[in-house]
Amino acid sequence: MNAYYSEEFLAEAIASVLAQTYSNWEIILWENKSSDGTREIAESFNDPRIRYFFAPDKVSLYESRMNAFQQARGEFVAFLDCDDLWLQEKLILQVPVFADSNCVLSCSDFMINREGSTTENGQATTTRYNTYRSVTDSCYGVAKDYRVGMSSVMVRVVSARSVWPFPAPKYSIIEDFDMVERLLCVGTLVPLAEPLMVYRWHGNNFSSRLDVEMSEWLDWIEHIEAFDMTLEEQSLIRIHVETRLLSMKCRRARLSGDRIATWRSARLLPFSRIKVKFFFSLILPTGLLRRLISSQ
Repeated sequence: MNAYYSEEFLAEAIASVLAQTYSNWEIILWENKSSDGTREIAESFNDPRIRYFFAPDKVSLYESRMNAFQQARGEFVAFLDCDDLWLQEKLILQVPVFADSNCVLSCSDFMINREGSTTENGQATTTRYNTYRSVTDSCYGVAKDYRVGMSSVMVRVVSARSVWPFPAPKYSIIEDFDMVERLLCVGTLVPLAEPLMVYRWHGNNFSSRLDVEMSEWLDWIEHIEAFDMTLEEQSLIRIHVETRLLSMKCRRARLSGDRIATWRSARLLPFSRIKVKFFFSLILPTGLLRRLISSQ
């Protein structure tokens, strides 16, 4: 668990680990130089399986994840963001898939809890998100249709240590994608068609994160040659990421109100539902526009 001003939901997240039907676990709680009540909340559980670490210097999320990962003492590591929740059967259902020696990574379906959106009964709107339906080792397949919820991920430690970078790149948005792609170079992803965690969707900071995400993708494809994948997969992934970047450029232009730049970028996209959305957005008022673009 990596914490950065995470006190609002932290107690619930930790409680969801304590509630696991599988009890042979430890929590590595790595606080990334924040000054809220994270430590006090962790200590309030009075459980020796919760190991708290404080980092005096703020680093990227990727670096923080790797710092926490290096403290792992178990055969497997799972990730839980501090505002998400695990369902009670998460660990006991996921550990057995690693009986397959080729499995280096597992993820599952999950529930999305949309904060601020409620049903008629006042309950938060919840939807199910489905991950993959078959075992895969395709770096391109996963890149093209990325369906990994980080708080549902479990990895084989020995495999992760062999491919994850130390020190880590300074990514804070695409770090999970990089971690997954590196693991797929050495083994398979085994999905579980069972919702095993709850992801809180806040829906904030969409446009403010866009430039950072674009910068991270540009850096990522510049270093793709370092991955142990075929040249064909590298080429296909590069094309996919470049198309993604073009789509993000369209979003940025449209959100800023630059219709000409939006049109110029959108016409370069391959024909797809997203391309149609961008052209259609050119005639929409601002309110509907933001809902359309942020739904991609």
